[in-house]
Amino acid sequence: MKRAMYLVLALLAAWPLLLQAQLQQPPAPTATRPVTLPPPPQPPSTSPRLPQDVRPPSVKPPKPVPKVKPIVQPAQPVRPIYDSKGQPAPHMRQTSPGRVLDTRTNRYYDTVPSGMGQQVVPPPAGTR
Repeated sequence: MKRAMYLVLALLAAWPLLLQAQLQQPPAPTATRPVTLPPPPQPPSTSPRLPQDVRPPSVKPPKPVPKVKPIVQPAQPVRPIYDSKGQPAPHMRQTSPGRVLDTRTNRYYDTVPSGMGQQVVPPPAGTR
């Protein structure tokens, strides 16, 4: 207990010294070394004198860079879609292989290849 009391008293005694050190102004940064300024830059010469027989190298204009055209893949031919009865269904859009979206009802249907197009597989009975 006495040890803690001595520690507290020592800190209280040192407190004003710590505060005094914080309040002092820092020394000037140039107090330990001399101030040196860089020499002023030389003014650029306005016109260099070249002999009459010396010519500057000719600069060729840059050649235009040819534009790279992207390779355009031909569009895949759209295979017609037929409903489950074999009638053309222009309101249906193929979403992935074997799947179509009926844009009138917003339902997806399975399809199977049929001749030159896709035919909708009728849904199982009792699911509608």
